[in-house]
Amino acid sequence: MPDVDRRIDDIQYANYSIPTLQHGQRLLVQRDRAVGSAFEYEHSETEFVDAHAAKKYSLPDLEFNAALSGEQLLQLGKLNESLRKLVADRNVSDTQLKRVLDVQQFADYKESLTAEMHSSEITYGSGMPDELHTYKQLLKDADFQHNKFEKMSVDKRLGRKRFQHHTYERAKSSVDKLYELALEQLDATCSSADPMLLHAIETWMDRELDFDSGTDRKIGIDAETIPRIRGSKSKNALDSGLPKLSKRLKRKECQLLALKDAAWKLAFKQPVQSESTDDVQVVRNAILNRLLQLRNDDLY
Repeated sequence: MPDVDRRIDDIQYANYSIPTLQHGQRLLVQRDRAVGSAFEYEHSETEFVDAHAAKKYSLPDLEFNAALSGEQLLQLGKLNESLRKLVADRNVSDTQLKRVLDVQQFADYKESLTAEMHSSEITYGSGMPDELHTYKQLLKDADFQHNKFEKMSVDKRLGRKRFQHHTYERAKSSVDKLYELALEQLDATCSSADPMLLHAIETWMDRELDFDSGTDRKIGIDAETIPRIRGSKSKNALDSGLPKLSKRLKRKECQLLALKDAAWKLAFKQPVQSESTDDVQVVRNAILNRLLQLRNDDLY
């Protein structure tokens, strides 16, 4: 069981965690300040702010079900075999899964494949809001012209090419106008968005959209300060991390969970869970007090 739990945790981390990326690189808790190092230092997982937290996995504190029939032992062996394959990162087909799970267990597994079980799926599973497509294209056009201007600047500085002053300034002005057009479009989109859409847009951006901050505003109309959409490959993106949300990994996770649950219920004596009368009364009293509070709030 510990190996199964570890594998499930690894898959969930890989599929649903949101990496903290700045300028395309994972962010360190404390960056190495060494200059001119003679060797390339490889950072350990714990040095990253989005590091996969180490966990301990232990055997279940339950009594093994010694009263299993021969048929049940055979079934448990098949479940364990499938689990071992998945822990070893080998594939288990749905046809094979159907043979080792009962009808209800297999139906629950199929339903879990499309269910949103993690917050990352709810937040990012539907993809980027449609309202950002225009902004994304405008930003792409601005970046394209910016890269051309940057190349022009390098050629001019190194003396590879000579440009007339007005040509150089016109190219720079063109880049500024394109970034300004993109930012104006994003501002208009945010201004007309309802609260739910605005929250979705802000969630998909790599920085705070402080349009109303006046002279203290940090976003601007250049490559470094203009907001970028999460998932961007730009070196200027402040936080471009997105969960992987791989269907392949989700399928492996659901298979492991379904097989583990089936094996767990078969192999161990399940504890009897029952609420005492006192516990039920505590819950009822809490609900009653809450209703009374709501009524009093309405009166005043």
